[in-house]
Amino acid sequence: MKKVLLLSIFCIVFFNSFCQNNIASVNKIQGLLIFTDCQPISDYEVIGEVNTLMGTDDDLKKSGAQYQPVRDLLIKLTKQVNYKAEGLILSLVNGGQDKAVLIKFKDQTNNSHARVNQYQGVYIFVDNDPLTPYDYAGNIIPKNKSNSNQYTSIRELFLQKCVKDFGQAKGMILKFVNGGADIGDAIKFKN
Repeated sequence: MKKVLLLSIFCIVFFNSFCQNNIASVNKIQGLLIFTDCQPISDYEVIGEVNTLMGTDDDLKKSGAQYQPVRDLLIKLTKQVNYKAEGLILSLVNGGQDKAVLIKFKDQTNNSHARVNQYQGVYIFVDNDPLTPYDYAGNIIPKNKSNSNQYTSIRELFLQKCVKDFGQAKGMILKFVNGGADIGDAIKFKN
C-alpha cells in the first residue's frame, strides 16, 4: 500500500511539474492583456470581436502585415468599440483576416496567466513570459527569408530553425520588431 501511495505522489508531482511548462504570464499592452498563441487560464466571457478590415493603419500597410502593427491595430479598434474589454485573444491567419476576440474576466484571479500553444514539441511564447524557470539555449537566427511578413509564416520559420539547431529546446520566446529583425530565443526548462 505504501508503494502505491508513494508511486501516486511521485506521478502527481512529476505530471504537475511537466505540465506547468506551458504556463505564461501575459503582458499588458495599452491596458489590455494580449493572448497570442495561448488561451487564458481564468474564466472569461466573450464581449465582442474586432478584425483588421474594420480599420486602416499606415504602419500596417507599410509592414506587410507584420505582427506588431496587426496587434496594435486590433488594440486600437478594441478601444474604439468596447472600453470594458480586459484582454484580447488574437487569431492571426496567413493570407486571411486577422481578428481578436474581446474578453472580460469573470473574476480577478490570475487573469494574466495563460496556457501557451505547442508546435512540434516546442512551447511558443509571444507577448508573454514562461512562469517555469528556464535556461537560455541560444539565439534562433533563420537563414531563409519568409515570403510573408505575417505572424504564422515567421513563427514557422523560427520554429523550424529552433527544432533543427536546438533539438533539446522545449520553448521558444519570440519578440517581433516592426521594421526590424525579429528575435527568437530557444529555452530549456529547469524542471
